[in-house]
Amino acid sequence: MAIDVDAAFQSYETRFREKFGEKPVGAFAKFANTMIQKLDRAGFEARLEAYLRWHRESKRLLGSGATISDVLVMEFEEASSWICLEAPNVLEMFSGEVGDPAEMVTSTGQRAAVK
Repeated sequence: MAIDVDAAFQSYETRFREKFGEKPVGAFAKFANTMIQKLDRAGFEARLEAYLRWHRESKRLLGSGATISDVLVMEFEEASSWICLEAPNVLEMFSGEVGDPAEMVTSTGQRAAVK
């Protein structure tokens, strides 16, 4: 699956602005339980990769029937916060489908996949 990072970054900027208002790059904010900073494009791409890595790991564990660790839950929640996404309840994901991460990273209230 290819994610259009430019479109995902635009969606991130919209989510950040709607949640925290106009802030300069590097400004601090608190999202959920995580202190984050407004990211520039390069910083966003690195954080997006971290989010996608934790998302893939969650799907892998879901598919294998493995147990979930608190560390995975915390890391996934932090990765989600950095890109201004409400983290899915990872524990509940083990009783349902994880979903498509492309839809999650581009969400501005509606789920629209980036092609």
